[in-house]
Amino acid sequence: RSLPSRTSAGSPRCTPSAVLAAAQPPPADELALAGAGFATVLRAHGQLLALQPVPRAAAPVGSRLRIGDGGEDGVIVFERCGLYFAAQLTGDASCTARGSMVRLDDVGNYTCLFPRESAWAGVFDFVGNSLDGALPAAGEPTPVFAPPEPQSARRPISEPLHTGILAVDALTPIGKGQSMLLLGPDTLPESASRRALSERMLDAVSSLSPDVRCLLVLTATDGDAAAVASRVAAQPWASTTRVVVAQTAAQALVAAQTACSLAAAAAAASAAAFVVVDDLGLHLDAWRFSCEALQGSGIAVSAEEEGSQQRAFYASLTERAHKLKGGGSVTLLLSQPSASIASAEAKAQYSSADFEAAGFSQRACERIRQLEGRGARITPEVLTKLGIPAPGSGHPQGDGGRRAGQHLEELTSLVDGHIDLREALAAAGRVPALDPANSLTRIGVGSHALRPASTSPAMRRVSRALRLELASAADPVHCEAAQRRRAAACVAVLQQPSRRPLGLGEEVALLYAAAAGLLDELVEALGDARQVAEVLGGLPRCVAEADSELLPKISRSGHLSDEQADILHECMSAYLAGFAA
Repeated sequence: RSLPSRTSAGSPRCTPSAVLAAAQPPPADELALAGAGFATVLRAHGQLLALQPVPRAAAPVGSRLRIGDGGEDGVIVFERCGLYFAAQLTGDASCTARGSMVRLDDVGNYTCLFPRESAWAGVFDFVGNSLDGALPAAGEPTPVFAPPEPQSARRPISEPLHTGILAVDALTPIGKGQSMLLLGPDTLPESASRRALSERMLDAVSSLSPDVRCLLVLTATDGDAAAVASRVAAQPWASTTRVVVAQTAAQALVAAQTACSLAAAAAAASAAAFVVVDDLGLHLDAWRFSCEALQGSGIAVSAEEEGSQQRAFYASLTERAHKLKGGGSVTLLLSQPSASIASAEAKAQYSSADFEAAGFSQRACERIRQLEGRGARITPEVLTKLGIPAPGSGHPQGDGGRRAGQHLEELTSLVDGHIDLREALAAAGRVPALDPANSLTRIGVGSHALRPASTSPAMRRVSRALRLELASAADPVHCEAAQRRRAAACVAVLQQPSRRPLGLGEEVALLYAAAAGLLDELVEALGDARQVAEVLGGLPRCVAEADSELLPKISRSGHLSDEQADILHECMSAYLAGFAA
């Protein structure tokens, strides 16, 4: 639809022509000196530059640039309202002073050069330089800012990417070719953090699915390259994962697209690739810098326009996930920090007046008043347990307002599913701290006829009622004792503090025991989480003793037959009967 050329306040609207009119064009003599001049630098944020193109100049995202008199390398990473935003690839800040000229490079679009297919490992910086002494780059140049695969070349998702983490595989399964968002605040304990969970997935995929090509975009804003390479070398997945390191917002934009392009090249050769971007926080920094640049140029952007532009900004990454008709696939796991419910300046005890002064909703304030009416002390620990944001936390559901979480809304609307890690669950000792009520996968939702699927038939059979069992127990008023026991058994099998990934057969056996009610009375009787974990750890072993090939067969086929289910039921019932006695 067409937009008016000016806002009510008289500021130019967000259109390329308005941008060119809004900023002062370079003097005529400067344009003459530029010759093939393309743009001038408006402002810089480290290696990320905001560029004002000269009249009638245009270039697509991915175009190579020459910056300043020294001709340092750069590349256009995104565009907003006629302004271009570029990553400086070489040189220092001395060539990016305000007003510096930027020219289009004659060699065309930016490409990356990484080691050949046979060397699928190593640690590299965002432009492909080895950080761990790996073999020098060799092979065909790969365009970094490539467009998403067209729909005509794609096929529906029909095969799971097994992560070896029961809570993920059962509640939020990831299919090959799917995009998944991993949410969680940076304040989570290290063992329950987003990075810990994503690296556990890398470990599982590397060991259980060695044919999958793994890539990790590793954010390292607080360490030097040598320290990063040393830490990666100590990880169990290091020998099978290609790592691209990003230390700034500009590097993060290039590194994420580089990893996706390398994965797409593998998919074109009929391989499956798994890309993990461990922190999208730097992408948000880049977006906020673009907002400052637009504001500094006097370009008004309405809330509706900003939402649409932010979706396009993130879609350039999320749309890189795909499954090809030829069999190859690119699966994305994007880790995004979410707001913490804790406040950096916490009080020993809060009152309803604190929430009212912070601008919380009437519904939230009424809930606090009800707690006070029951004599409850509103401490930070109580708020964490109940999942209520504290005043001063800046949480979107608290005093941060909807705008504080707009980027999360845009991201979750673009991806095929999301995993939400919660502080309250982490405080209760849950590992992973995955919230079933706020985590989901959209693949396979809808019609049963020819629908895509991100999980195996065996997993679907044993997890069909899992989410409902957990949701029923969340209602203490209407939940019956039998439902609470069943939910406690389900929570017990989802608890997985060990980093050892579980095969599909093991996961199916544990979930079958919970779904069939074999664990209800035992979990309630034992009570102690450590004792329950020891008992559950013996379930796969008792099945292996009865039939050593049963669980491997389930893992290979992805199916659970009635006959196999009967064997599971019989041997696990006999094993658990010994503890009941």
